[in-house]
Amino acid sequence: MKNVISLPLILLILGFKGNLHGQDNSLEMVKKEVKEVTLKEQEAFKNGDCDTVMSLMADNITFHANGRPSPPKNVIERFCQTIPRPFAQMSKGNLTVHPLNQDAAYVIRTLEYEKNEEVKISETVTKIWNRIDGKWKMVHLQSTIKEIPKKG
Repeated sequence: MKNVISLPLILLILGFKGNLHGQDNSLEMVKKEVKEVTLKEQEAFKNGDCDTVMSLMADNITFHANGRPSPPKNVIERFCQTIPRPFAQMSKGNLTVHPLNQDAAYVIRTLEYEKNEEVKISETVTKIWNRIDGKWKMVHLQSTIKEIPKKG
């Protein structure tokens, strides 16, 4: 009788563990997909391909620059079209992707680059991505830029 009770319990535990493993695999796929679309968007922005950048943004995207809300997509598009390129060479950078579920993730990118001999620039960019109609779209973009004096 013990074996009969144990077998269903074991199957239940294995099934539950399998579902958790499936969830982990699913979130790893989300992480991979969002990283790819983020790198595509960054490369397009770097190269001035504003049509691609805009196509990766939801129509109702929200945007905050240094804590101040800006009118959404048209401001980002104008900024993309007018920002001087090429950009300063990054001295440090990091990108982390945080999947929330199968249809949402956020990305944090930190950048550091030299402004001049006395000052370096530190930028933190946060992007929230949602899967909309089967495609990843950025629904929120936040950027904070700080000037940091270099130590003597």
